[in-house]
Amino acid sequence: MLRLIHSQTVQGAIRIDDIDDGLPNKEVHRLGSKGDPKAYKRDGYANSPKQPCYVPRTKKTDATVAGYIDLLETSRVTASAGNGKIAKFKAAGLISVVSLVPSDLTVPNIATATKGSPSANDLTLAGTNMASVAPEITTVHLFGAGVGNVTLTTAQILAVSGGVVSNTSIVIKASLIAGLATGDSIQVRADAQLSNIKVL
Repeated sequence: MLRLIHSQTVQGAIRIDDIDDGLPNKEVHRLGSKGDPKAYKRDGYANSPKQPCYVPRTKKTDATVAGYIDLLETSRVTASAGNGKIAKFKAAGLISVVSLVPSDLTVPNIATATKGSPSANDLTLAGTNMASVAPEITTVHLFGAGVGNVTLTTAQILAVSGGVVSNTSIVIKASLIAGLATGDSIQVRADAQLSNIKVL
């Protein structure tokens, strides 16, 4: 899959018009030919809606996140990314392109939460799918009687030396989580999806 991300250097959505011929989604065979195996050829796969062809400026559900669309790497998309509109918009700085696979967007999971690792009063989370694919960001929400109610972004975690955010590990340094205590809870948000809640 390819993720096309709006660089927000221009107003409005960006149309990628060489992956879509602009016709409505096919509901009947072209020219009425039910026996023609190529009847849907120009519109993608039979009985499958065409991919969106506009990259929005911001995410519909969160205006603080740059807009993006995820595209299956069909022959049209691959051609566009190689030497078509996608390639040209990327070269012009209007969009950025990230390659991903569907498993990159799996719901995050916290397997363990260890206080006092790697140093005193630090917190280390181990799990899966905890890193977000840009432009989404990972956040960690900590709440309870000791820590209070704290939400930390990837940038905040990484800004402190020793902080880590990866797919399988998050390390939060002690200075960011003063008061964290046994019984407090942690939840990760990655790719706009919430993990399980882990209690210390």
